Amino acid sequence: MSKKNILSAMRSCCLSVFIACLLVVPPAQGSSSLVELRKSYVEADKLLNRERAGQWFKLRPKLENYPLYPYLRLKEIRVTQSQFTNSEISQIISEMEIPIPNRFKSWWLNRLIARNDWDLISLHYGNSSNPELQCKHTQALIKTKQYEKAGPAIRRLWLVGHSQVKQCDKVFEFALKKGVIDDDLIWQRILLSKASSRQSMTKYLDGLLRSQDLRNWVTQLNLTGSHPQTRIERNLLKWSQSKYGQDVIHYQFTRLAKRDLSNTATFWQRLKIAYPETIAELPQVEKTLAKRLAWRQHQDAYEWLSGLPETYRDKSILHLMMRSALAAENWDGVLSTIRLMSEQEANRSEWKFWQARAFYETGDESTAKQLWSEIAPEHSYYGFLSADRLNLDYSIDGLVAQVALSKAAEVTIAVAGVQRIREWLALSKPYNARRELNQLKDTQPKEFWLHAAILFNVWKWHDGAIQAISRSGQYASFELDVSHPSPFIETVRRESVRYGVPEHWIYAIMRQESRFIHDISSGAGAVGLMQLLPITARQTARRQGLNRPSRGDLVTASVNIRLGVAYFKQLLDSMNGNPVFALAGYNSGPRNSKLWQNSSRVSDPAIWVETIPFTETRNYLKKILFNFVIYESIHSSSYVRLRHYLPVPETQQATSTK
Repeated sequence: MSKKNILSAMRSCCLSVFIACLLVVPPAQGSSSLVELRKSYVEADKLLNRERAGQWFKLRPKLENYPLYPYLRLKEIRVTQSQFTNSEISQIISEMEIPIPNRFKSWWLNRLIARNDWDLISLHYGNSSNPELQCKHTQALIKTKQYEKAGPAIRRLWLVGHSQVKQCDKVFEFALKKGVIDDDLIWQRILLSKASSRQSMTKYLDGLLRSQDLRNWVTQLNLTGSHPQTRIERNLLKWSQSKYGQDVIHYQFTRLAKRDLSNTATFWQRLKIAYPETIAELPQVEKTLAKRLAWRQHQDAYEWLSGLPETYRDKSILHLMMRSALAAENWDGVLSTIRLMSEQEANRSEWKFWQARAFYETGDESTAKQLWSEIAPEHSYYGFLSADRLNLDYSIDGLVAQVALSKAAEVTIAVAGVQRIREWLALSKPYNARRELNQLKDTQPKEFWLHAAILFNVWKWHDGAIQAISRSGQYASFELDVSHPSPFIETVRRESVRYGVPEHWIYAIMRQESRFIHDISSGAGAVGLMQLLPITARQTARRQGLNRPSRGDLVTASVNIRLGVAYFKQLLDSMNGNPVFALAGYNSGPRNSKLWQNSSRVSDPAIWVETIPFTETRNYLKKILFNFVIYESIHSSSYVRLRHYLPVPETQQATSTK
């Protein structure tokens, strides 16, 4: 074990004892220990769930200063609801600092609706992201005649490409009757529904239109034929004179581009020559085509993007310009695009690294090395890439906690939210602990998170520690085993040997996929530590001769890790052992990874990563590759540099500054 790891282990051992004391220190109100109070909390929770209010009232005085008491108070309100007026409940909730559970929110909303208490609905549900609650809140604004606030809310709820929740029906009925939703808004939603291929919705919305002229435009929108280009060219001059006609042109070009992007781009260029003044009035169409060309890594994408009017060159377009220039290895284009960025944007490590690369490729090695030397000390993906270009050591060794560990615990545990987190973890309810953490994120300074990360790590609450590190903004102030923990070590080592996948790769993937939350589920349905889709898990199990896994199996660490590693091994084998391509396939699907490999014209793997069209996958690869280095440095005495995974072509190597 290295000296650094020995010192880290000693600190962790000492702090573990200190924290253990914190977990059982008697609270100020009496002699009952936290362990006894936890037992009483569990008992009280059961009593309230069974609606045994009388027995709860006898137990209540003992728990009034216990950190989780507010949650019991909410259950008491539900059980004895007739004893409270709406105003009293509102006052109690307003004074609570806890994140109100969804179950209570639902009960409270239903009570307010049943009693037509629109003022309190507006007060308590104004900031919800839930469409049902948003609609109820908007209805409350209407009932209380707050029409100025209701108008923007109605627009937000209306302008979606899908059917809204039934709770919006009365809101939309009112808005249509009063003209808040006019023909123009109906038209905008028709465009959204067409883009989402919701034909039945388009038909319904068409029936709401009052203007026959707009109905005629809907007919043009719906018309499809065997010669759509001929139809567009025949009607171009007439359609372009109307806002709605321009929308029809844009929609038809979007539809054509999905079928055959290259031919559609050629058709547009022909129209530009034939009708330059008309086409100049349709910059949105050109922007849409330019973006699609960039996503497809078309060789002319940079030219299209750079030709857009200046008002259309927002940050997202500049990013596409950069990646299109990189995909074509157009180094002059890279430098030109950097000059169009704001100073703050251009100084991001991401663009600064590629600016340096562009200077190097265009012959200005001195400026390139200066820029790389500014990035190389960073504890980051681009810091490591820059160090590779200059043959410098990575900024890994010597990372130490900058805060006295006992001080970290003392400061953090004083925060009520952290006390509640401690109790939820002690009661084996990490989901509730994460909810508390999310509420804390906007209320605490960065120094707090520095302390919290150290405390959470000692509690073995890894996802909490990782989130706290991120919020602290002081990533390099932590020991590596705090920022990159290694739980489930025996399982990981076993599967590493079984499938021949390095254990530091497994940890790198697991940390990014789940932050070591064993029962986490994604919006796409992926489950567990390695975030496996159930269908992928079943297919992998079948190939491995294993039993068909249930969802319960997939939240079991040993099952999830084995199937996840087996699946990654399959991807590795199908990608000729290339971990970068396999990672892209793991995140976005093997089909996409192979598509990007086949469509890319670059020989430099770092450029390949930088020009992946999916933002999520692009960032995923950077984080995983960074994690490769960190985890290998933790688990062994050395590490493989990023240039091993992303080798720079020999003709593009920089010389050492040593």
